[in-house]
Amino acid sequence: MSYQKLIEEHDRIDAALIGLTNILERSDRDVSAAATALDHLADELRTHLAHEDVMLYDELIAARKPAFASAVDHFNQQFDVLRRDWDSYLEAWKPEQISANWNSFRTVTKLMIERLAERVAAENDLLYCTALQAGVITLREPQVAAAA
Repeated sequence: MSYQKLIEEHDRIDAALIGLTNILERSDRDVSAAATALDHLADELRTHLAHEDVMLYDELIAARKPAFASAVDHFNQQFDVLRRDWDSYLEAWKPEQISANWNSFRTVTKLMIERLAERVAAENDLLYCTALQAGVITLREPQVAAAA
């Protein structure tokens, strides 16, 4: 998978985060829209993680360069905490709980959105730069790069 495809996945995650934020900012209480947007965000994250975990982290670790391994280890540790928190968040906020506790849902969700957006930005800024330097990912699809 190319850098461009990973960035496209991040762009879809960012769009899902913005969509959910927009629902939370409305004056009306739209539990159905919020639950749907949350499901969409969860799907985008699942898809991205399936690619990224296998393709990016493992290959960076396999590069056996201490600086890369250290960056990957740090990101993995941070993400383990975020993933546990995300799983707990999803378990806690089913449509029934969202409906019963709209204001709390909005507050907690805004904080989670901030954490997820920070993670996406950090991956774009740091981890992908490291992956490019290691030659693990490319700026363009191989067939396009070969034709250029």
